[in-house]
Amino acid sequence: MKYMGLEIDRSKLMTMEYVVDYLQDANYSNLSDLRDRYTEAFGQDLVWNYQCCGDFFPGFYIMPVQEGFLSIPYTSVEVDEAEEIVSEDIALLSAEEMQFRLDRYRDYAVELMSAMEEMIAITTERK
Repeated sequence: MKYMGLEIDRSKLMTMEYVVDYLQDANYSNLSDLRDRYTEAFGQDLVWNYQCCGDFFPGFYIMPVQEGFLSIPYTSVEVDEAEEIVSEDIALLSAEEMQFRLDRYRDYAVELMSAMEEMIAITTERK
């Protein structure tokens, strides 16, 4: 499969079962171990952090596995603690779910860019 500019042999990705088992009662440091393995194997980090739009969880990681792409949600972050992985809610993302998330993220990004352009204009006017 072609992903992030790389040609990736799916059989070299971790399985969903392995990832879910590894992340039982886990926090970000456990996920970071898996991310490091992918970086070592493929030359770049293949996992994305999605933080957007006030879902039930503050965010989730998207991780490729042999079966597709996992949503790995986490709970809020305390100052001195890493994100707690919500392992019972890890699930494969369907194409429809990814499209929904993409649309929400795009809308958010456009609104944020517009607001920041206004912030720049206001700040410039104040000089």
